[in-house]
Amino acid sequence: MSLRRHLKKLLDETRQDTEHGHSSYTTEIPWPSLRKFAQFAYLAEQYGYRYDGLDPDLRESGTPFFVLRRPPGARERAACTRERFPDAPDGGRLPGMRSWPVPVLTLPEARREVRLLHARIAVDYYGAIRRQPLRPWLIGIPLVVLLVLLVNGELHAAGLRVAAGTVAALLLALGASRVFMRRRIAAYRRLRSE
Repeated sequence: MSLRRHLKKLLDETRQDTEHGHSSYTTEIPWPSLRKFAQFAYLAEQYGYRYDGLDPDLRESGTPFFVLRRPPGARERAACTRERFPDAPDGGRLPGMRSWPVPVLTLPEARREVRLLHARIAVDYYGAIRRQPLRPWLIGIPLVVLLVLLVNGELHAAGLRVAAGTVAALLLALGASRVFMRRRIAAYRRLRSE
């Protein structure tokens, strides 16, 4: 889903919700990139929302859901943005973004805010992913490889050696990804504290 379509969805849903007294918007990351989500959070902030981290009510869902809330005074900021960028959700210029066909690029004046949002989102996202248990992976990967060997009729010494190597490589990659996440979290925490 493009930034523009997701922004339009946010504005449409929240317009209906604010009529009923709601002041938050919950979403999972609809893009494979945390940077793209940081751009979206920046756009949402221009329309009066603030990135508020993981949704505490959905913390145990297995999928990280993020909350954008409308603080007091948000209507004025949203009205100002709508006045400056009246066609943004419908194909016009997005606040703080340079619209190329693909990708949407952040303008220099918005880059610092987008970088900081990216750091906050990454810490929250990696923290949520890190809490997921490893046991299902440690059991599941060898079982799947054994099942593949059985189905293909390769349950002999050479097949088992290849399978053991594959399992070891996958488990090593899984462990390395955890180490990478810890280092990224530390780096993003340093960025947030600047």
